[in-house]
Amino acid sequence: MKTVLTFVLRNSLGDCTNNGLTSKEDSIILHYGEGLDLEMIPDDELVLIERVLWGQQKNYAVPASIAKSGRHSMAGGNWIHTSDSRFPSDAPISVHDRLED
Repeated sequence: MKTVLTFVLRNSLGDCTNNGLTSKEDSIILHYGEGLDLEMIPDDELVLIERVLWGQQKNYAVPASIAKSGRHSMAGGNWIHTSDSRFPSDAPISVHDRLED
């Protein structure tokens, strides 16, 4: 398991996360790689979800609290990025921290 400190990129038009994690934090730790143990990751940190859609890598990050709950989340319009070379992407990563009841 690897970690890197990331910074939240927000939309200037307002918050669409419905009080998601990225609406409250300016920097968040991202956990990624093999051997992720969700129970060991604090709820207010992010987990990288890696997937392939139509033959292309499409990754996103989700708060550990949502990943542990198994609830469906969606993109709230905020992204994470950092200049740290360990960041697992060449571009900002979308954060799926919006929940609806």
